[in-house]
Amino acid sequence: MSSAPPILKAFFKKFKKTKKSNFEIDFKKIDISLISLHAIKTIEVLEDNGFEAYLVGGAVRDLLFGIKPKDFDVVTNATPDQIHHLFRRSRMIGRRFQLVHVIYGREVIEVSTYRSQQKLIAQADGSVIKDDNHFGTIEEDAMRRDFTINAMFYSPTHHKLVDFHDGLKDLKHGIIRIIGDAEKRYREDPIRILRAFRVCAKLNMSLNSTSRSPIKKIIPLLHEIPHSRLFDEVIKFFLTGHALNSYKVLCDEKIYSQFFLSPKTESKEINLFISNGLKNTDLRINQDKSCNPSFLFSFLLWHQVVQLWDQYKIELKHSIAGLNQAIDEVIEKQIKLFPIHKR
Repeated sequence: MSSAPPILKAFFKKFKKTKKSNFEIDFKKIDISLISLHAIKTIEVLEDNGFEAYLVGGAVRDLLFGIKPKDFDVVTNATPDQIHHLFRRSRMIGRRFQLVHVIYGREVIEVSTYRSQQKLIAQADGSVIKDDNHFGTIEEDAMRRDFTINAMFYSPTHHKLVDFHDGLKDLKHGIIRIIGDAEKRYREDPIRILRAFRVCAKLNMSLNSTSRSPIKKIIPLLHEIPHSRLFDEVIKFFLTGHALNSYKVLCDEKIYSQFFLSPKTESKEINLFISNGLKNTDLRINQDKSCNPSFLFSFLLWHQVVQLWDQYKIELKHSIAGLNQAIDEVIEKQIKLFPIHKR
């Protein structure tokens, strides 16, 4: 489990002195230089026109760790039409719930309106559809978010942190806690399980017991997720700069075997081979270099190929033919377990 980031250690020493209300906190410890100038400009434009505006989600969490976020999401009480009207270079996207992309050259700042709780509407045929196309308050928006550490709002213009669910305290203690009833939230979107463990790997944190307990029975629902979406979420474990730690977390949590074939026998040699591949992947990502998922699959599945190759080159009496047969069989088995998408 991670220890609290230095800025949080300093903050909690003065917590009682700086806390203004139940949820709003004066917070000047965040390094503003880590925040996109375009994100700040977006917030300033919204505030100058009488609206509330905050950074939200993973960006706030990363800033509290002293990490420069890759993406910045802004939330506001302005409607999509109002947002779009304020920014000449912007476009509205989405059908169920409209967002606005504010465009600054190559950087895009995503701006959304506070959303209310999702509602389930029963249909005549007995099916249920999600109705989440409703604006709400900042409190309702926080309640919709997945984990307490992702439900904090930060104003870089006023140095104000809004924390309805004790996300700061959970960060301090290295805890990932789901908001609301854990089983219900996982059933709403089983991908939340993967997101939880991805944050565990990235920040060296751990799930609390109530967030962990329903996971075993919910995991099978992951395979009901559309393959393309599931592939994107799984591949994020390995292509976001913390592949080695992600591999360890997935293996420890018995999730790795849900998506990837494992060698029939394990050894220090195999573990070292995979670890080196993952370290090289992390190195490339952290140097802002590209990494093709095919490279990832090649070393994760290599020893399964080798084990079959040893068998087939004897049966077929030809090394190359045996290798090709082994590769084909491993890929076929892998696709049945978890389809590999071309990228």
